Amino acid sequence: MKRALYLAIIYLASLFLGTLLFATVFMFSCNLTMFVTGLPASFFSLTFFTTGILTTFPLVCVLSQVLLVLYMVRHPGNYGVSFAMYMIFGLLSWLLLVPADLKLSVRYENSLAKTRVEASSSGFFRKDAGGVIYYSRIEENGNAEGLFIDTSDFQDSENSVVPFFDVPAKNESAFPYSDILIKNSLEPPKIVTFPLALYSALLTAAEYSAALGFLAWLSFASMGLALLSVFGLQFASSWKLANVTFVIIGIITVVVVNYLYYMNIMPGVVREVSQRLSWLVSAKDPLIILVNLAIALLLGIFGVFMGIYRLNGTYLLESDE
Repeated sequence: MKRALYLAIIYLASLFLGTLLFATVFMFSCNLTMFVTGLPASFFSLTFFTTGILTTFPLVCVLSQVLLVLYMVRHPGNYGVSFAMYMIFGLLSWLLLVPADLKLSVRYENSLAKTRVEASSSGFFRKDAGGVIYYSRIEENGNAEGLFIDTSDFQDSENSVVPFFDVPAKNESAFPYSDILIKNSLEPPKIVTFPLALYSALLTAAEYSAALGFLAWLSFASMGLALLSVFGLQFASSWKLANVTFVIIGIITVVVVNYLYYMNIMPGVVREVSQRLSWLVSAKDPLIILVNLAIALLLGIFGVFMGIYRLNGTYLLESDE
């Protein structure tokens, strides 16, 4: 009973604190993308915070399950209760909480586009459009006057500075930021943007599946079953650090395999097999369902046999003592 209570506390606390943390980071990130040099910046945005909750909650659910496995690796014991609670929380997440969150997020999906600032501020030099733009004045209607300095041709210095009047102040090259100065200063490196792009792609696929209905969602949720099956990797080694490594590698592998499928980054043979299965089976995305089920089955069998082996080994050592 105590074991079940501990796991429940860890799961619920990680959901609450993780959602709060990620939503706050999401809000600050959006505030930075909307920030324009020379204009006052906002600290708290209810729209961004709410959108952050809905956007990051599926990720928090997955990380909460990972945290449970890591806790079991660090504090082994009563594997029957641990497995039961782990599966209950996993099914709760993938069959109820995550699809409900995805359907609710549809109401806020356009909030970021609506709040993006489209006008720049005057009094700053901005490197853009093959040169440098200086807005000396921006009217309320968004039109501006200023100078364009062509930096591509230094030989013709007389014509390198071109004044303009009553021209719309455009900043499309700054997207998704509102100011090119902020983008050039704060745009994160690939090591940060790639995981975010990976999560965004899977989130888009999840939203699409949830919108098609429960059966289509079950097709996507097969990834959740594969992720839950990493429970068995905690018995891979007698070293706890090695088991933690195996669990993390297993989760990354499942996520990357599903990402490659939903982004259609597959060899030609795999694409052909996927198309033939789609013709033969009425289920949505039958190939990835089979792949996820195969991963879940293999890791499940591995976990059962290795768990029995580790428990018997522990029992024998205690008997010898």
